[in-house]
Amino acid sequence: MNEEFIQGLQHFQQQALNLQNMMASLQDQMPQGAEGTDAQGAVTIRLAADGLPEFIKAASDWQRRQPPEAIGAVVVEAYGAAMSSQMEGLSRSFDEADWQAKADRMDGALATPGPSGPSAAAGVPEPDLRYVVPRSLDEVTEDMLSAFGAVEQLAMEVPEPVHATGKSTAHRVVLTVAKGGLVSCEVDPQWAMKQSSIGLNQAFEEALADARVKLSALEATAGDGVANLQLGSLLNEALAILSDPRRLAE
Repeated sequence: MNEEFIQGLQHFQQQALNLQNMMASLQDQMPQGAEGTDAQGAVTIRLAADGLPEFIKAASDWQRRQPPEAIGAVVVEAYGAAMSSQMEGLSRSFDEADWQAKADRMDGALATPGPSGPSAAAGVPEPDLRYVVPRSLDEVTEDMLSAFGAVEQLAMEVPEPVHATGKSTAHRVVLTVAKGGLVSCEVDPQWAMKQSSIGLNQAFEEALADARVKLSALEATAGDGVANLQLGSLLNEALAILSDPRRLAE
């Protein structure tokens, strides 16, 4: 049995729990519902937790504030303002919680193996291993090394960003999004010229919903390669072996 491998796996378990705890705390501190408006106040955007717009709303007097031919660019401007607001809030959260010091402690812990166990990441539940029936340590080790090699290969390949384009029912509004961001917005100016805020907002809602559905489908396809590696189940098998002294003695 490779004692060094076992110690490395125990250390990996400890640091994974530490990282999970830190990310959970960071998520709790993340500013929610950041909003942004273009300079003339024609369009307001609120961000959802995933960084995409939660909604895009034109003001009731949007035509007085911006010309119809500019409304697509105005949506992008409002999105940029919302992102700036979110980043300012995030920066304040980092300063208040001293995340840099926490990250430095994490780096130090990664370089210096320490005792593993629940106390290493207080407040984060350990995985439920009651129903995990692991194979032999040699089999699990071989599969994990193969999986890590595959992950390393995937990391070396720089994938093209996944983009999805959503359209309103009549294709008058076209939104292009990527993971975590709005890329572009196109609005038919001749159509927009005749629209109140109600019609424009309905089209924004339809295009945004369509873009989200398409992006989710594309991301699911892109993630199949990593999902097929079954890293979660392999790690659970390894942790089940580590938690059973009889298995370690085999």
